Amino acid sequence: MLQKTDVLVIGAGPTGLTVAIELARRNVKVRIIEQRNQPSTRSKALVVHARTLEFLDILGVAEELIQHGYTSPGIDFSADAKNPLRASMYKLDTRFPYILILPQAETEAILEHRLNQFGVEVERSSSLTHFQETEAGVCATVEYQDCSQAEIEAKYLVGADGSQSTVREELGLPFEGSPYSWTAFLGDVYMEGHHAEGGTEQHSNDRGLAFIVPFDDGSHRIVTIDRKYQNQSKKRQLDLVELQESISAILEKPVYLSQPKWLSRWGSELRLAPRYQIGRVFIAGDAAHTHSPAGGQGMNTGIQDGFNLGWKLAFAVKGTFPQSLLKTYDRERYRVGSQILRTSDLLLRSLLLRQRLLRQMRELVFRIFIPLPFVQRKLAENLSGLGVSYETGVGKLAGKRIPDMEMMSAKHERIRLYELLRFPGYTLILFISPNQAQSRRKQIEQILKNGDEMLRAHVILNNGLPQLHDFRASTLVDYRGDFETKLGTETGRILLVRPDAYIAFDMDNLDATTFEKQLKQWKNTKSFSRTALAV
Repeated sequence: MLQKTDVLVIGAGPTGLTVAIELARRNVKVRIIEQRNQPSTRSKALVVHARTLEFLDILGVAEELIQHGYTSPGIDFSADAKNPLRASMYKLDTRFPYILILPQAETEAILEHRLNQFGVEVERSSSLTHFQETEAGVCATVEYQDCSQAEIEAKYLVGADGSQSTVREELGLPFEGSPYSWTAFLGDVYMEGHHAEGGTEQHSNDRGLAFIVPFDDGSHRIVTIDRKYQNQSKKRQLDLVELQESISAILEKPVYLSQPKWLSRWGSELRLAPRYQIGRVFIAGDAAHTHSPAGGQGMNTGIQDGFNLGWKLAFAVKGTFPQSLLKTYDRERYRVGSQILRTSDLLLRSLLLRQRLLRQMRELVFRIFIPLPFVQRKLAENLSGLGVSYETGVGKLAGKRIPDMEMMSAKHERIRLYELLRFPGYTLILFISPNQAQSRRKQIEQILKNGDEMLRAHVILNNGLPQLHDFRASTLVDYRGDFETKLGTETGRILLVRPDAYIAFDMDNLDATTFEKQLKQWKNTKSFSRTALAV
């Protein structure tokens, strides 16, 4: 019997879970299947960046992640842990001005629990074997652990099934790029003789490169790329003695490792699919791009892919916006993925320089330029994901990320903007003065009439008392001046904010006719965005 759903997600890692949550919280029928018979307990990814935390804040799980992890001030560009040279996140304009260290397995567990709260369970021990597009959508064949099969028809299919993606292969998409030549050792172990007291560390010498990340139970994640062991087979089981010898040589002092929880040899690849969408089928996360571990970008890029795609799929299923909205996923996220490949590759290659003279020159150049305020800001924004912007609609703020801001209600409740953005549709903001609330009231009321189940409006005063203004939308006051200091905007401005906290378009006047024309063009346009930019 043919089973039906709106969206079928393949893969229950962080990317697939994010897509599924975005759909489920909008009451879209979604099924998510996973080949593994139980949640993973092992984690290659450990870093959660600020922009990812902002998205997870909208999903309502950021605080839970923070409670389970610990923070680090930034990415270290030095190979000398005693004298770190970080791109500091502390000055970023975000609620999360740091890097969160949390094993991927715990991130997945929190996301899966959030998905369960919307009544959706991960269907484990289930594998996609084949799919084909039909007039109604996509018909997928799923095989279960007992070798039985089911036919599932979905309006859309999302491949979040990792670097060996069945979905990507079925689409016939090449995975352009190549594997790195190096093999890394990875171990989650207890260590005596060295302790990473300052959080994450990296070390480098003639033997190679080492990363050390402490966990709250006293154990450490140790990763080494050691020139001595590069001729060994990647399939050979890693021995604790080998990891101990490797890290001791790179630290240049004896350490003792014990109680291994995970030992592995692994490599990385630099690959990018040429497209993220064909027809009604999409790929995201590692299915679309894989890159170097430097900078901790992998899982973060996947979650951000999933967030970008999830709300657009929901709108397409509901028919709220034209199908062309879905094309913006490929245009926006491909550009981001391509840039992250280049950045992470360059960072890793700089850390793996073989000649000592070149390493010394790298340290000299880095220590001259990285402390410069402009360089610090650019590095922090790009690594954290906060520097990504898109070309969307009209207006000087269009396409930019809108930072979180704090307002106050008539009841003196402090309300954050990202709490308002948990609304599953678009958010319309009218930033006005009390004088404009009176003198332009007729125009403001006309603009607010455009609110509906997918467009919620808020009036934000730059000062004064919200309770004195009886609008048909919630009225708040920007009591800290965040709109002026964070956005640099004056009153009399209209902002249409996408569900992913990017500004769709903005206007610097309160003319209702102009706004309604712009909104109509936005809803009916065949091209919602053209590119993604890093600023």
